[in-house]
Amino acid sequence: MSNYLKLRLPFILWWLSLELLLFCVMFLYGMPLLPLGHFTLIVAVAVVIVGVIDFSRQKHKHRLLTENHLEMVEPQNYIEQDYHDIVEKCQMDACMARDKASSDYNDMIEYFTVWAHQVKTPLAGLSLTVQNIDDDTLRQTLQSELVRTEEYVDMVMNYLRLQSNDSDYVFNPVEVNDVVRQEVRRMRTLFMSKKIGLSFDPEVSEGIKAVTDRRWLEFALGQILANAVKYSKSGVVSINVTPEFIEVKDQGIGISEEDLPRIFEKGYTGYNGRSDKKSTGIGLYLVKKAMASIGGDITITSKIGEGTCVRLLYKKD
Repeated sequence: MSNYLKLRLPFILWWLSLELLLFCVMFLYGMPLLPLGHFTLIVAVAVVIVGVIDFSRQKHKHRLLTENHLEMVEPQNYIEQDYHDIVEKCQMDACMARDKASSDYNDMIEYFTVWAHQVKTPLAGLSLTVQNIDDDTLRQTLQSELVRTEEYVDMVMNYLRLQSNDSDYVFNPVEVNDVVRQEVRRMRTLFMSKKIGLSFDPEVSEGIKAVTDRRWLEFALGQILANAVKYSKSGVVSINVTPEFIEVKDQGIGISEEDLPRIFEKGYTGYNGRSDKKSTGIGLYLVKKAMASIGGDITITSKIGEGTCVRLLYKKD
């Protein structure tokens, strides 16, 4: 109602000014004021009736516009028709822009999907070649670099999938130990190349299952294990599986207290990332988004020089 009164304020002021002018003229000429009072009352009643009808129409039009039903709003004059045409053109342009962006995005996904498969073919060939190298140190170094390369390729694809609105999630009861074994097996060359120990007792957590999407849980755990190795110079990485979460503890360099609130921001590398020029600041961002997409969460506690503890929660509290 207040917005409507503001809209009609010029008319109301004009009407009151006209009444005041008539009163002054009749007063100066000594004319009786009673007819003016009657006329003013009749006009006021008419104005109220017309105002109620106009308010109802404006309210209905406002509701249609706020609900994006532009096609149901009938322009009342040529100015409203101009606005109607402008908004309609903007909507059409926005629709075309969205269609083009969607088409471009699908093309990009298709391109990178083909690219990822093409890249993995020579990587698989290199992996077989590296296995035949007699020098143990060189073989482990090359194998660890190949694992990192495959990880970066997977990161590109998962980044694109997480940015899309497609929901290709498959939720099933998953044996958590199998997920841990899979990622430990995939990361074993990284552990060996940096001589980092691994502590994991599958018998303690035997039979623990989580209803989740296995692919995304594996991706999240793989990223956490890669970080644990990357930021550890020695020591042991411990993995503990519970019915609520997977916990990964390392004895690495740790994360500073001022960096902890921002570690899940896209592109934020913090002190550790700035000291490591290869850090992209995208890994933990993707893990956070992946866990959220499957209804889970991630928590991190850390102390400089003592290590980091990461928990991947299957379900968010």
